[in-house]
Amino acid sequence: MAGFHKQLLFLFLVLLPMAFSLAYSRAEGKVQPEITVRVTPDSVLVGDRIRCTITVHHSEQEVAALELFNSHDTLADYPFELISRKRLSSFPLSVAGKQAFELEFAVFGNGHQSLPPFMVTLRDINGRITKKIPCTSSASVFVRALTDSSMRDLRPLKPPLKPSIPFLLIIAVIVGVFGVAGIVLLLLFLLKRTVRHSAERVDSGQVAQRKLRKLGSSLSAGMPPHECYEELSNIMRTFLENHYRIRALEAVTQEIERDLKKLGVAGFESIMNLLKQADLVKFADSRPDVEESRQSLHKASEVIRSTRDTKGDGSIPGRLKTD
Repeated sequence: MAGFHKQLLFLFLVLLPMAFSLAYSRAEGKVQPEITVRVTPDSVLVGDRIRCTITVHHSEQEVAALELFNSHDTLADYPFELISRKRLSSFPLSVAGKQAFELEFAVFGNGHQSLPPFMVTLRDINGRITKKIPCTSSASVFVRALTDSSMRDLRPLKPPLKPSIPFLLIIAVIVGVFGVAGIVLLLLFLLKRTVRHSAERVDSGQVAQRKLRKLGSSLSAGMPPHECYEELSNIMRTFLENHYRIRALEAVTQEIERDLKKLGVAGFESIMNLLKQADLVKFADSRPDVEESRQSLHKASEVIRSTRDTKGDGSIPGRLKTD
């Protein structure tokens, strides 16, 4: 029993100075630095990259810095290639500070590979070095080979696989294409029909009469007679093409005469006289006076009016009635 008491007294005397020292250090605001190393991922293929995070807990009166043993001679013994390094954080805690550093390595070799050594340097607020702590981490990375180590021959190249397209998908695409084409054709048909009906609702005779009145006003305002005949020819040709559905705007006078004769158009001679007189003015340098121009406009108006009047007698517009 006495021996047990002596052991307790001895242990108390040994631990008492350490307790005083630790209390004094905390009172002065100093703590022993603590260094942790974390590696992600811990298993990679040859040439892949890893991230090594080194965290240093230290006194708030100190600043930590990280130094790698990065001489070429030293790194030659380690299958690591430094890609980048950066400081992640630096912020004070209640008792100690904390700083973190992130290193990015490319890893080579094969099997378990230990991280290269590094050194943590601590400086006080005046920039003086207080401690240099060399570190060798026990963390390691397992490097897997790209191929099986037991392989001795190159494997033959495999042909590319043909994509498998479901038959139902092909049918759906074909049906969809034909459906879209059918809808487009239907819309074009409806649009063409609508335009045709709109054109039929426009009375070509009324349009021609309105143009003739406007041309007469221009003639009274001083338009030269030869220009009046050229415009008169365009008005008559447009009326004939829209009313009788013949090709008149781009046809010569002989072609118009042939088409009108086949149709048996009422007022055939008057129409042809107007067109031939306009041709004489345009191509034979005929120079009618203003009064002749007014008479031609009046004849054209009478021909168009007589053509419109034949629509109400049950005959086809523009055709002569036969017994």
